[in-house]
Amino acid sequence: MSERRPPGAVLIADIGGTNARFALVGDTPRDLRGIEVLACADFEGIEDGIARYLERQGVDRIVEACLAVAGPVHEDQVDLPNSHWDFTRSGLRAHLDAPLTILNDFTAQALAIDVLDPDDEVEWIGEPRPREGGVRTVIGPGTGLGVAIQTPRGEVVPSEGGHIHFAPTDSHEIELLRLLIPRYRRVSVERLVSGPGLENLFWANLHLDPGPGDMPGPNRSAKEVVNLAHGGNPTALQAIEDFFDVLAAFCGDMALTSWATGGIYLSGGMMHRLRPFLDPERFRARFEDKGRFTRFCETVAVGWIKVDHPGLLGCAAAALRHLQVPSFTPELAP
Repeated sequence: MSERRPPGAVLIADIGGTNARFALVGDTPRDLRGIEVLACADFEGIEDGIARYLERQGVDRIVEACLAVAGPVHEDQVDLPNSHWDFTRSGLRAHLDAPLTILNDFTAQALAIDVLDPDDEVEWIGEPRPREGGVRTVIGPGTGLGVAIQTPRGEVVPSEGGHIHFAPTDSHEIELLRLLIPRYRRVSVERLVSGPGLENLFWANLHLDPGPGDMPGPNRSAKEVVNLAHGGNPTALQAIEDFFDVLAAFCGDMALTSWATGGIYLSGGMMHRLRPFLDPERFRARFEDKGRFTRFCETVAVGWIKVDHPGLLGCAAAALRHLQVPSFTPELAP
């Protein structure tokens, strides 16, 4: 049961590298009101984005705020690797004049799982289903590649697992890595499995095997690559196939790392855009190809979260205290 609160709005936000999603919370985590998506580039800082949203909603006062951000949150200074919206926790709390909770964006995604209907709001890839009481891992490609792990007791372990080294699994992926090393020197999985990663894959495949009418040149945007794939462009289709191959292998690695008997959950805007190109059997094969631990991975559920704003659901659950949010991240004093 939620706490009684003084009159005023409960503000939540899911702030990524490109967009910030805002909402106000009603009486339950599913009661989200006034959802808006604002482009981070349109505002000088987070305070300006919040002010614009509250003005448009006609809100004069908030009594609590819970924000999920795409970056580490264990210090007072909060830096978003893929956005210019850097701020201090203490400064923003003073600016809002309200209690403030800051979560990693994928901590919020993990908290959302308990709010979802697993039959209607998760699309399972293959036959396995989550084991009750198992570790759950959320992975999501967007502007970056987010990862969070939730223990059976509900503890959420924030992670920057998307920044581990990319490990090729075949000769084609070795060639992709060879082309990308001069660009980045250190090629993380995020350099391939994200919006910018899809752009890198298209660029690399153009250099490896240009399709009819394709010429190597400046990067195409991820949106352009998806549009080209819908039109049957072979280089774009190869880039998306590579995207899912690398993602599947990475998910298998994370399943082993966290022993995710409670399932791997895929989220993020890229999954929505690329879902029409997903080959479930190929994905499972890549996911399960783990040598001596293939049999274990064959038992691990992989699901795609279909709801539009899971990060907001997780923030709402935390803000209303319907979910306890124990964490291995050191908490700062109010």
